[in-house]
Amino acid sequence: MPAPRTLDELCSGLGRMRADAGSPSYAEIARRIGRLRGGAEPAKVTVYDCFRPGRRRVDDRLVGDIVRALGGEETESERWSETARVLNGERSGVHIEVTHAPRNAPGAEIGREALLASVPAADVLVLTGLPGAGKSTFASALVGRDSVLTVQLRESESDRPRADPIDVLRRMLGALGVRSLPYELPRLRETLQVTARGTTVIVEDAGDARRLAALIVPGVRYVVTSRVDLADLEQRVRPQTLTIARVIVPPMTDTDAQRLLAHLITVEGTAAPLPHSEIDVGADALRRIVAVGGGLPLDLVMLAGIVREHEGWSFQDLASRFEHEPRDARIRPVLEAATRSLSQSEADLLADAALLDRDIDAEVLLAAGGPSAEADLHRLHGRHLVELRDGHLLIHATVFAFAAERSRSLRPSSERRAFVLRAAAAVVARIRSDPDYAAREVVTVLAVAAAAREHAADSAVEQLAIEAHPGLSRWSMWNESLRLHDLAARGVGLDLVPEIALGVAHCAEKLGRLDEALITLHRVRRIATGASLARTWNQIGNVQRWMSHLEEALRSYELAIGHARAAGARIVEGRATGNHADTLRILARYPEARDRYAVALTMAGEEGDDLNVAVVRGNRPLLLLAIGQLDDAAAELQGLLDESSVDSLPFVRRTLALVAEATGDDVLARELCATARQTLRTAGEFATSADLDLLEARLDGRAGDLVRARTTAERTLREAERAGSPLIATEAANSLAEILVRAATIDATAAHQLVDDAERHAEEARSIAEATGDRAEVARSDAVLSSIAALRGDDGSAEALAAASAQLYAEIGHRLRSG
Repeated sequence: MPAPRTLDELCSGLGRMRADAGSPSYAEIARRIGRLRGGAEPAKVTVYDCFRPGRRRVDDRLVGDIVRALGGEETESERWSETARVLNGERSGVHIEVTHAPRNAPGAEIGREALLASVPAADVLVLTGLPGAGKSTFASALVGRDSVLTVQLRESESDRPRADPIDVLRRMLGALGVRSLPYELPRLRETLQVTARGTTVIVEDAGDARRLAALIVPGVRYVVTSRVDLADLEQRVRPQTLTIARVIVPPMTDTDAQRLLAHLITVEGTAAPLPHSEIDVGADALRRIVAVGGGLPLDLVMLAGIVREHEGWSFQDLASRFEHEPRDARIRPVLEAATRSLSQSEADLLADAALLDRDIDAEVLLAAGGPSAEADLHRLHGRHLVELRDGHLLIHATVFAFAAERSRSLRPSSERRAFVLRAAAAVVARIRSDPDYAAREVVTVLAVAAAAREHAADSAVEQLAIEAHPGLSRWSMWNESLRLHDLAARGVGLDLVPEIALGVAHCAEKLGRLDEALITLHRVRRIATGASLARTWNQIGNVQRWMSHLEEALRSYELAIGHARAAGARIVEGRATGNHADTLRILARYPEARDRYAVALTMAGEEGDDLNVAVVRGNRPLLLLAIGQLDDAAAELQGLLDESSVDSLPFVRRTLALVAEATGDDVLARELCATARQTLRTAGEFATSADLDLLEARLDGRAGDLVRARTTAERTLREAERAGSPLIATEAANSLAEILVRAATIDATAAHQLVDDAERHAEEARSIAEATGDRAEVARSDAVLSSIAALRGDDGSAEALAAASAQLYAEIGHRLRSG
């Protein structure tokens, strides 16, 4: 098989290898690895994690051992480990700028007419050349005035993390107006192929053929700019039978460069055009300047700005100066010349802007830059050192790098820090006045936060993360919010530790990036004390519970309880106790869970923690449901609804529907499910939504609508796997298996395949449940497998599996113990 290109592909490859080896359980794989390691057996859930999609890191050594345990040779094991190590180094969540609009570059064709005429027709046109050679401008000339999709990868920036193709494709589709965005690479590519057919896409600054190939689909025209040759792109896209052409954008000839420089001097900017007589007088000096510049359009743009703004600098003066500069330093002299002529306030403003990013909200810079900032900014724009467009300040990459280096090396840190604090205050003020500002100007928010972190303004970073989170979460910009929280968590003197921990956990839940969340939370934990430390441990436990690392979650909650008790933080202690009870319930330790719920409810009542009262009273009925006290569960839930001032409470209504199902009243269960679904529209909760989907699937199955039931259960299973939720994945796989068994009893012609599919899902559910410690689902899987054995006429196996299921239900005290 080809080498995996992403961690998802690696996990899928391991899954295929496991299937080829007879689908041994995760516990069995762990035992085999233990034998390979001389007795050092990994945790079952850790083994399962390597097969789970949506990971951002995997244990590369464990991946190699899994390959050995599944029958692979030593060389194959080493190859898989190395692949895992390489993929671990690639991170997603990097912000990518994507626009869908005309390029608006008048005069882009000047000096490039011959090259434009020679460009071959192709599906993918790759433009390469020196930095500053005008690749982006040439791309604009190729597409004219039509709207195009522009994707700024910025992969030539060595210190910038590389964007995952999944993130890039989602940005591209979002810019095209697609709102329902999938997460799987194949589905994203299919959606792009349909949505963008006939569109031209300009991919700026690509640096890796593999990542670029993932963005290329048939039916779309691509123009790609790159500083590298992308040598194996043809091999990467070969199965798509697309035509690829390569064009080197060379430095301009002297004649063409002179034409372009003359055009820039006489057309661009706001000053009056120079008389043609003056241009004629300086023709010789103009040729000397062009020769020194090496025909790079960037040099010409900068020179044009200098000439227009400095009447005292003749062409002869400029030519004499640059002829004495090293030829390989041609751009830096231009930038130095341009910046040396700035007033102090103009130079300061450019230096301040370079502390942030190349594309920021100009209003933030103006607010932080002082009284003369607006006039200074327009002067900088007139000199082509910056560009003002649609309320944004844009700085060319070369100018930005030059100005950023000088800002950090030549200015006192106190001045830089003072500007960053003013910029942070300006961003916070805008977020408070405009709820959507953080989402709309997320690049600016991230840039200011990164600058604040660089300058040890930790409180400012924390405030930005806290203030931006609601708006970013409303627009599902979880990657960006997590980046903000990660910046805040790197501080040495956090003031808002619990809020930062809560934000990290919230983003992680939505993204499934639970490994990264744990790293960040543990970083916060190391500097937290007292009640803040207790709350952080509580959040660590929540992430571990989402990962189904249930025993670890119990220990984290116990630490949270201990630290809260020592700090006298009874509210925190009560909430951690409630979470502890939830985890005990999932582990089917029902008597202990019941006791802990009672303790948590008492604490919440005594401390007036109404939120935790509602949470505990909403979760405890799940325990009562499991042990068969259905009337008590229904009464608790109905009482909570009657007393609550909140209309939605979808998780409470969900549990009421599950209680109705348990009593055998499918009609009432469907009514309650519809009510819960309606309230869920205003309170998006993935776990609650998944429970309702699976309940509806089971109801549809019992009502005879097996096609709809199967479709719903399969979709929920895929979503649970993508979200990295083993608990929901187990529930979904068992529900799907039960639906398939029911279908097999009705459709004799398809019974064989249906039974095989049901067995596959039930065995997978059992294997996951065994690995995570979800004993109730293990018993449920055995019951389903018993039904499958009975359909095949294997009465002995059917009786043994049914007995095993009943025995386990009885051991844990489940209501189905007699079933």
